[in-house]
Amino acid sequence: MEILLLDDDVETYKVLQDVAQFSNSKIIQVRSVQEAKEILSSDNNIDGIVAEIRLNGQPTWEILTFMRKNDDIKEIPFIILSSPLSEEEKEFFKHMKVTAILEKPFNPLEVFTEILEHLREVKGEDYIRERLEEEKVNRPLLKSIIQSIITALKTIFKKK
Repeated sequence: MEILLLDDDVETYKVLQDVAQFSNSKIIQVRSVQEAKEILSSDNNIDGIVAEIRLNGQPTWEILTFMRKNDDIKEIPFIILSSPLSEEEKEFFKHMKVTAILEKPFNPLEVFTEILEHLREVKGEDYIRERLEEEKVNRPLLKSIIQSIITALKTIFKKK
């Protein structure tokens, strides 16, 4: 799987990338809404989008509007990953039909679960199997990844 990350936070990228390794997935961190639009227009392999509510001052919901106008990408799951939102903000994003709203600090496995559940609903089980390549994970690698996640979560909690 390939997932676009619209978030400047390096720790968020690291945590998601560490978990992505389990399924041979890849996190692509973008720095602007325009860059995300260009990737979505040219890359047919994007399986999900994870976004803060703003990226370099631009609202990331612009990507949702862009996606809804294109039949090829309108079904890609879109997850808001942000600091706590007001009820008005949550209602706005629900109206925009985001797949899920997750608050930081977050469980990275929940991000992947939300993407996979949405893809299963709109594209079916066979698509999920095709996109997720199984690989053997050795114990030292698994231990290293879990330790990285714990360290990243501790860092995120300290920022609060």
